[in-house]
Amino acid sequence: MKSTHLLLLAALLWSTTARCQTPADAAPRSGKRIFIAHRGVNLRCTIAGENSLEAIRLAKAAGFGAIETDVRRTSDGALVVMHDSTLNRTCLHADGSPLSAPVAVADLTFEELRTNYILKAADPARRTRIPTLHEYLAECARCGLYTFIEPKLHDPAGEHYRELIAEADRTLGRSNYVITSNNRANDVIRRIGIGDVRLMDILYQTTFERTQSLGDVIVAVSATRFDEESYTRQVERAKAAGLMRESHADRFIHFDRINRHDIDFVSTDLLAPDDCGQGTLLAEYTADDFALPPSADGGAIRLGEGCSVASVRPLPAVPFGALYLELEAEGDARIELGSQTFTVRLPVGRRIRHQVLLYDTTPAVRITALGEGLSVSSLRVRFVGFPQ
Repeated sequence: MKSTHLLLLAALLWSTTARCQTPADAAPRSGKRIFIAHRGVNLRCTIAGENSLEAIRLAKAAGFGAIETDVRRTSDGALVVMHDSTLNRTCLHADGSPLSAPVAVADLTFEELRTNYILKAADPARRTRIPTLHEYLAECARCGLYTFIEPKLHDPAGEHYRELIAEADRTLGRSNYVITSNNRANDVIRRIGIGDVRLMDILYQTTFERTQSLGDVIVAVSATRFDEESYTRQVERAKAAGLMRESHADRFIHFDRINRHDIDFVSTDLLAPDDCGQGTLLAEYTADDFALPPSADGGAIRLGEGCSVASVRPLPAVPFGALYLELEAEGDARIELGSQTFTVRLPVGRRIRHQVLLYDTTPAVRITALGEGLSVSSLRVRFVGFPQ
């Protein structure tokens, strides 16, 4: 009986701390929600270069537990980190001038790639060189980030995947990374006999049965390509099969869908990870700070159609950080939150939350009642700053 009580106590302690565990403990097991910084924290090549070493460090500072990156080859066979087949979207000439004609990664030697081009960033000081796969993975290891690696090249023979996996094994250790692909690479990896590397398979591009047959696999269930009913069905199916689930979101509509389902990994380019105490609290606002009209009976506060409210207290300037919204309300509203504006339709007692990354801004926060108005039961807005 005593041992049973100890086990129950351990389970309770585990469940209350699961969302804020370190990536090394949390990432390989189900039941947690780990945020993946998609190509690192770069915020569309502003705060840092996409897939740069700096974007890894910023992801760690913001509280991400995992990171996703992409691998290509130069003409002389070097493994480098780059999403697109060309440099044009994410790179500049070494002197900072834009690229005009298309420049393909596969047409350049490694020396040409490193000497003649830099990654885009708003601050010229952060326009760094394109990293090798080894450099990138070494920085992921230093930061303790669970790493999702996507090979962009299709190799039916599998030698490219063997080389990539060998580098990941040396630099990270086999239990600290995932190979993710458009499914073709996953099929080859299993076919050539590599059965103990964790994979992530993209469900909308294949069938559930084929994904499940891969063995140790995370199921990527798209919150954008599946409708509500299909999304729920696929998440529940993966859960019933004992498979971990991943979804991507950058906008409220998709993040709200994820929040209403049991998802293990949340991938994003623009959203902030859950607030687990990382960073520094810059300011906190409640309904009192938004000059909401007093409630006649002390209950929910009613806003008529078209009524718009914003904080009467100045909002903080945020060099790098996050904005967290928690709202319980009934009715229709348009919400402006930093760089995002979205509409919501809330039934009685519906609670929503949203969380966005911020860079070099004093963000706006505004709520406007739509339709027949909005009844607000609770409102909380928090600004958190992260080190750069």
